[in-house]
Amino acid sequence: MAVTAGAAPAPPLTIALAAGITLGVVVLIAGFLVLGAALGLAPLYAGFLILWYFGNIDMLDDKALPALCVGALAGTATAWLLQAGVVAAGAVGAIPALAVIVAAIFCQLLGWLPLVINRAYMLYVTVLAAPLLQQHERFDRVLLTIVVATVYFGGVVLAGRRIVAMRRGAGA
Repeated sequence: MAVTAGAAPAPPLTIALAAGITLGVVVLIAGFLVLGAALGLAPLYAGFLILWYFGNIDMLDDKALPALCVGALAGTATAWLLQAGVVAAGAVGAIPALAVIVAAIFCQLLGWLPLVINRAYMLYVTVLAAPLLQQHERFDRVLLTIVVATVYFGGVVLAGRRIVAMRRGAGA
């Protein structure tokens, strides 16, 4: 567990709480699998990256969802540009995408365009630029999966928070 300077480490979870959270995550994932099958979404890994990022990097902060979604979409579009360039012109066709990636690194270092150029952008451009994925991926399907996953996972978290707040209000 990472601890930031000056911050006290979070107390460990009890076994019962960890089991409850695990069960909730399993139900959440099962719901996304059912939704994905019903909508014909593929590839689902693009949506599970949203869940992982939202839970582990953004700590379920729903205010971070817009930058997560936009960054993921932009990173995916950049990876598509890489694929399209290579297909059209061989190795030299990668140059425009590589220029975009270098510019994105520069912007991220300076904190410019944080809605678009952020850690989610870098995650998606890195994953989707993998040669194995580049050979078989339909980027339009990846983009759709990212949007659906953002709405689904973000919506479930927001609904859960509202339910908890209503129950706390009723119990007070």
